[in-house]
Amino acid sequence: MPSKSLDQEFEGKTAFVLGGSSGIGLASARLLAERGAKVVIVGHAPDTLDVAEDLSAGGRKVIGLHGDASQSDFVHQAIETTAKSFGSIDVMLCSAAIHPVGDVVETDEASWDRAFAVNVKSMYLACHFGVPHMIAAGGGSIVTVASVQATSNTPGVCAYASTKGAIVSFTHTLAIDLAKHGIRANTVCPGSIITPMQEHFAKANGNGRSVEDMYKEFAKPVPLGRLGTALEIAELIGFLASERSGFCTGAEFTADGGLLAGLRIF
Repeated sequence: MPSKSLDQEFEGKTAFVLGGSSGIGLASARLLAERGAKVVIVGHAPDTLDVAEDLSAGGRKVIGLHGDASQSDFVHQAIETTAKSFGSIDVMLCSAAIHPVGDVVETDEASWDRAFAVNVKSMYLACHFGVPHMIAAGGGSIVTVASVQATSNTPGVCAYASTKGAIVSFTHTLAIDLAKHGIRANTVCPGSIITPMQEHFAKANGNGRSVEDMYKEFAKPVPLGRLGTALEIAELIGFLASERSGFCTGAEFTADGGLLAGLRIF
């Protein structure tokens, strides 16, 4: 059973956060750092290094690495920098993602390939290079970020939804293959969460309506009557990354305000 207090539960642990410069990844990186983890955030956003510096306030140990997570050489270097700087990799969070819009006809081949490169290949690369370090550390926890759209969709998300379904299956394989090494793997499936990606999606589908109006529209089918926050998802990720979820592996954890529990027929 976990013996450390919640605010120090990751003390002595190292977390590698793919897609850690914004949204759910950033909220999770902050939570992990605040609870004692040494954190490396990998992001494609130009301000990734500034984000890492901000997270380092108060003496927290955070490194930022800026680059394309779909590129093998960069991810390999990022993993090796993490292990060399902090000595181990105990937690791996894979949350890098883009959200192209379009049905199967509207989605061109380049957009399809880029979605799978960023959303899925990045996770493969991080685990391909990172898992040997986790094995050497004696185990750990991998958390991937999928979506409710892995199984239930709205129109015009062909590429995005397909990548999220792939992430769920990929995580299952990690759980089965790595259990013997003491490594657990689980996936989080958020619903509509207030993040820069959600804002982008709202603008792309708003037809001139404000982001705030689109958020109200997105919230209508949600039983809790609102969108979720990145911090709420980060709390779930923190649980799955910690010893508190020691018997959880190979599972999907939905956080959608009750969206998928209902059937809207009137």
